[in-house]
Formats: sequence, structure tokens, C-alpha cells
Amino acid sequence: MALFKRNKQPKEPKKQIRLKLRSVDVWSAVKVGFLISIATSISLVVGAWLIWGVLSNSGIFASIGSLLGSVLGETSNVNLEEDFSLNNVMTTAGTLALLNVVLTTALWGVWAVIFNVISKLVGGLSLTFTNN
Repeated sequence: MALFKRNKQPKEPKKQIRLKLRSVDVWSAVKVGFLISIATSISLVVGAWLIWGVLSNSGIFASIGSLLGSVLGETSNVNLEEDFSLNNVMTTAGTLALLNVVLTTALWGVWAVIFNVISKLVGGLSLTFTNN
């Protein structure tokens, strides 16, 4: 019956603190963006490897290749197993991961600069914190 017991003590009044975020350090934003892009790049490479493994082991590439060969004719040189080899898939995933790291890191810095410029125009971003 502890569920229905009321607390006899009065509650503490809520304390609210109002703060304004006026600027973001660009170097901090670049460092955070770099770490986030490294994490997403690792997940991209691991995900590509896992998806390739499932598709390759289930024989999807061979069956789709034979279907395309029958639709396009036997003279077409469709070989999905060669086109989607582990080497090709991992090279593409690695290239995309590297591009992701460079662009995401740069964009975090650009967004920090844009936020700082807009913050100077409008006076910052108002935030309210409570102890609740």
C-alpha cells in the first residue's frame, strides 16, 4: 500500500535558471564532429561488410545475376558476383567513410561559425534549466 501513501512533507520550490548560449567554440565543434564522423564511418564500413556477407552467403548475387542474364540475353556480360566482390564493396565503403569524415568534420565547423554569426544578430539562444 506504499503506492497510495502521500508524502506529508511540502515539496521544494522549483528553481529555474535562465541562460543564454551566445557562441560555440569552433574548435570544439570540429573535434566533436570529427569523433561523431569517425563513429558513423566505422558503422558504415561494418554495416557494408555485414550486408555483403548476408547477401553473398544467401546466393542473392548469383540468382539476380542469372535473372538479369535471362532477361537481357545470354550475350550480356552480367556478373554481379564479380561486380559486388568483397574487395569492391569494401573499397567503396572505405571511400565513402573517408569522405564522410572530411565533410562532416568541416560542416560542424561551418555550422558553428554560422551559429555564432546568427547569435550576434539575435542575441543568442535562451535556455531554461530547472532542478526538477
